[in-house]
Amino acid sequence: MAEAEASKVDLFGRKIFFLNPAYSVRNEVITELQNEEYEVYIIESYRDAKNLLRLNENAILFINVDAQLAMNSWYNFIRTFEKEDVLSSIYIGIISERIRPADRELFLTTAQIPAGITMLDTDMKFITESILGVLKEANAKGRRQYVRANLSRDKEASLFWNHGTKMYQLKLLDISSVGMSVKVPPALSQIVGKNFILRDVTLRLGSKQIVIEAVVFAVKEIPDGIMWVLLLLPNTSTKTRSIIRQYVSETTQKIMMTVINNARPDDTAYDILNYYNMAAKRKNAS
Repeated sequence: MAEAEASKVDLFGRKIFFLNPAYSVRNEVITELQNEEYEVYIIESYRDAKNLLRLNENAILFINVDAQLAMNSWYNFIRTFEKEDVLSSIYIGIISERIRPADRELFLTTAQIPAGITMLDTDMKFITESILGVLKEANAKGRRQYVRANLSRDKEASLFWNHGTKMYQLKLLDISSVGMSVKVPPALSQIVGKNFILRDVTLRLGSKQIVIEAVVFAVKEIPDGIMWVLLLLPNTSTKTRSIIRQYVSETTQKIMMTVINNARPDDTAYDILNYYNMAAKRKNAS
C-alpha cells in the first residue's frame, strides 16, 4: 500500500493547502507558487479543513497558527490527524509570525510536522524560497508540469475562432497555461487536422478576453464528437499565460470548495483536548 501511494505521488504530485494564510502569504507566496505551476488551494476556516483533506490523501497543509485558534488548540488539532488513516498521510507544516520558542520546540519534537515551521520574520522572497524547497523535497509536483482546470461545466469560458467568413464557437473542456482541449463540430474535422495553426482566436475567461494563436496538437474522438488538443504557440505573451493561470487557480479553487458544500463543519472543541498539556508536562519533566 505504501508503495502504491508513493507511486501515485510520484505521478500526480500533491495538492497544496494553506489554512487561513496571512495577507503577505496570500499575495506573495501563493501567487509565486501558482506561477511555478503548483496546485494550490486556500482553506479559510479550520472548520472546513478536515472535510477537504479527507478527500485529498497525501496533500500538503500549511497552517497559519497565529489566528482562529489558540496555540494549544492548534497543537491538539494537528495531533488528531494521527488518529485517521487519510489525515495521517497529510504532510503538515506551520507558518507563524509569533509562535513562542517553547511552543515551536514542542510542535517540532512531539507532533508530526514534516514540512517544518516557517517563520514570517524575514524577507518574503526568502520565505517563498524556503517553502519552495519544502515542496520540492515532498515531490509536490510529481511528474505533472502544469495545473489544468476542468471547464466542461463552465459557462463563463469559451473560445471563438474566425476562419474565412465564419466564426466558430468551440466548447472549452479544460485549460492550462500551455494549452487547452475543445470540442469541435464534426464538419471542422474535415478541414482542420493535426499541426494546423489556428489564428485569430478569441479566448473568453470570465470578464476577460484575450487573442491567442494555437496549434492543433492532436485530434481525438470522444463519445459525443471530436476533440482538439491545442497548444499555445511559443510566442504567447507572459501576460496571456498569467491571465490563463489565474483563471485556472480560481476555477480549481471553486471546484474544490463545492465538494464540501453540504458537509458538516468541524465542531470539535480543540481547546479541551489534552494533547498539548500532556506533551508540555512530559517535556518539562524530561
